[in-house]
Amino acid sequence: MTYFWFIVSLALGVALLISRRKLRTLEASSATEREALSASIKSIEENHRREISRFLDAIPEPFFSIDSAGKLLRCNYAASEYFRGRSILGRSYQQVFIDDGLCQLIKRSREIGRDEVATIRFPSGSPFSAHAGGNMSVWEVEIRSHSIRRDAHEYQMMMRNITAVTHADQIRQDFVANASHELRTPLSIIVGYLEALMEPDSFDNPTLGKKMLSTMNRHVERINRIVEDMLVISRLESSEGVPLTSETFSLNNCVRDVVERLELVIEKQNARVSSDVSGIQMQGDPFYWTQILFNLVENALKQNTSQPVEITIVAKKIATDEIEITVTDNGIGIPNADLPFIFKRFFRVEKHHGQNAVKGTGLGLSIVKRAIEAHQGKISATSVPGQETTFRIVVPS
Repeated sequence: MTYFWFIVSLALGVALLISRRKLRTLEASSATEREALSASIKSIEENHRREISRFLDAIPEPFFSIDSAGKLLRCNYAASEYFRGRSILGRSYQQVFIDDGLCQLIKRSREIGRDEVATIRFPSGSPFSAHAGGNMSVWEVEIRSHSIRRDAHEYQMMMRNITAVTHADQIRQDFVANASHELRTPLSIIVGYLEALMEPDSFDNPTLGKKMLSTMNRHVERINRIVEDMLVISRLESSEGVPLTSETFSLNNCVRDVVERLELVIEKQNARVSSDVSGIQMQGDPFYWTQILFNLVENALKQNTSQPVEITIVAKKIATDEIEITVTDNGIGIPNADLPFIFKRFFRVEKHHGQNAVKGTGLGLSIVKRAIEAHQGKISATSVPGQETTFRIVVPS
C-alpha cells in the first residue's frame, strides 16, 4: 500500500498549499474583494472535497479518516458498502468497529502518535458487523497520521482483505507437509528393504526376497501416482491451457478401464461398482475422462475402507446438446461444512469418529474439476452423510 499512501500524501499536501495561498490572498484584499474571494474559495474547497472523495472512492479497499477525538470524519465507497446504509460518520471508532483487536490498534496509534501496520484475524468473518458470519477473515490494516485540514489532527486508516492470499499460503504449507509425509513413508520402506536385501545371504530365502521386491514395487507405484497427480494438476492449471485431443469415444470403455484398474481394491473391500452408460458417445479426450471417473470411484473407495460400498455410474442425455454423468455411493459421505472446499487443491476431508485423514495429497477432486472445465463442463456434489453422496457432471455432447 506504499504507492497509495504516496498519492494520499501528495493530495493532502496540495490541499494544504492551496489553503495557505488562499489565506494570504484574503489578508491582502479589501473587504469587498474578500467577500467575493470568500465565496470563490468555498466553491473551490467544495470542488476539492469532491475530488478527494472521488479519489478515495476509486480505491477498492476500505478507507477511513479518524479525527483527534476518535470520531470518523470520512470513508470511501468500499468502506460504506460494508455497513449497508448504517450512518457511521461522526461516531466513535469503538462504536463502528466491533473487533477489540482493531480498536486497540487504532487506540495505540492515536496515543503513541505513530504509524501502525498489522495483520488482524477476524473470527466473525468481518470487522464491521457482529452478524457477519462466515469463516475467519484476515486483513492487513495500516494507520497513518495525515491531515486534510491544517487546524486538525487526523488518522487515515486503510484496510486490505488478504484472506485469499493467507489461505493460499496455508494451502501451500499444508501441501508441502502432506506431500513430504506421503513421499517419506514409501521411501522409508523402500530404503529399509534395500538395506535388508544388501545384507549377506539376503537371497537365501527367495520367498522373503520376492515379497520385499513386491512391496517395494507397490510403494514405487504409489510415489509415481503422487508425482503424476502433481504434474497433471500443474498442466490443467497452466495459463497455456490443456492440449486436449478431441475424438468421439464410448464412455462405457472408460468405465470398463476404471473398473479393471481398481479391481483388486474393489475385491479387497468387498465393494460393488455398477454402471448404466451404454449407448453414450462422448466428444473429447478419453484419457482425461478415464482419469475423471477413476478419481471419483477411487475417492469413494478411499473414503469407505472399513465398510463395503456400492458405487453407481449413470450417464444420460438431458438435452439435445448436453450429457449428465452421475457417480453415486452409499458410503460415509462428506460433511456439509466440507462440501464447498472439496474441489480445492490439496483439500482433504477428515474422516469421522476420530479416525485418521484419508491418505493422499488432496489433488484428486481438483484434477476432476479442472479436467471437466477443460471440456467446457461443470461438476457439483451433494451428500447426506451415511446415506448417499453424488457427484453430478454436465458436459456438452
